[in-house]
Order: sequence, then structure tokens, then C-alpha cells
Amino acid sequence: MHVPSPVKRWKPLDSSGALLLVIGAVTAGVGVTAYLASPVRRSSSVSTRNREALIAYLRDHLSGSDMAIRVVRRLCSSGQDGVGRPLFHRLSMELEEERSVVRSLLTRLGASGRSLKRVASNTLGAAVSVTAGGKPGDLSLLRTLEALSIGVQGKRCLWRALENLSEVPTFEGMNFVELEAKAVRQWEAIEERRRALVVQTFSVPTLRAE
Repeated sequence: MHVPSPVKRWKPLDSSGALLLVIGAVTAGVGVTAYLASPVRRSSSVSTRNREALIAYLRDHLSGSDMAIRVVRRLCSSGQDGVGRPLFHRLSMELEEERSVVRSLLTRLGASGRSLKRVASNTLGAAVSVTAGGKPGDLSLLRTLEALSIGVQGKRCLWRALENLSEVPTFEGMNFVELEAKAVRQWEAIEERRRALVVQTFSVPTLRAE
């Protein structure tokens, strides 16, 4: 007689798995919404299309900055030690200063920082910040640092791209070379902290040989 196999019960997702589902859903929604909302401008001039592309590019980075600032603020308020806390406080201030640079660039291009992507990014940032961080030795903290590291590298690409555009409206105190150098220093500081936590997060007792 055939005995039916027991029904497998679904295991509940941990916070990291649930967060990945939220990120996937929101990202997909943003992509579809932005695509449908973008008008076709085949008849516009090359200069107009280029300007619109630059505005969209800056807005994308503004959205990324919003999310990074939320995450870093979360890290500042979570259970960090005497090494991590000063690092994240400094990053929070620097990220806010850099976000103001992007806002000023958009203003000088005659555009605002508002966009559908940024609205969705704020929603996603709120969800990410809930599970971001953790205490030294927690896997969630290591994952958060890796995500920040990737984001800082993307910001470095932004400054390097703008450095090559002579048409970008400049203002006093703005130096893309220095901003890129600051991004490198931020990445090195995050990476140093991440590597210091690897052993604390993954070390296991050495197995005895039989």
C-alpha cells in the first residue's frame, strides 16, 4: 500500500530572507513604474536628451544616498563598540554633505530631486534600516557593511563621471577629485571594519583529528 509522504512544512524566513523579498518586490515595482512613466522623446535634441540623462543619473544616486544615510544612522543607534560608533557617525555626516552636493547640481540644472524612484527608495530604505546593523559578530552587521561598501564604490563612479564633464555647473567648494578621494577613504574605512569582523563572525572551534 502506498503511504503518502508527509507534507513538508515551510520554514519561516529569517529577517534577512524577508528583507531580500521586500527588496526584490520594491525594486521590480520601481523598474516597471519608472519604465511606464518615462515618456518617449525621440524628437528632442541630443543636448536635451543628454541633460535629461544626467538629471536621471543624479536622481538615481540621490536615491542611493537616501538609503545609505538611513542605514548608517541605524548603525549609529545600534549596539556598536568603541571602534564602529565613531566610524558610522563620521560616515553619516559625510554622506549628508555629499547628498547636498548632488541636490545643488540638480538645482543648477533646473531640476528637483523628486522622482518615483526616490519615493520607492525611501520606502525600501525604511525596510532595510529595520534589519540593518547588529552587534559585532552578527552576520547582519557584516552583510550591512558589504552593502555599504558596494554603495560607496558606486558613489566613487559618480564623482569620476562628473569629473569628465566640463559642462557640469560648478560652485564654490565643489571638487570632484577630492570627493572621489573621500569616497576611497570611506571605502577603506568600511573595508577595514568589515575585515576585522570576519573572524569574529565566522570563526569556529578547530575540529580534532580522529
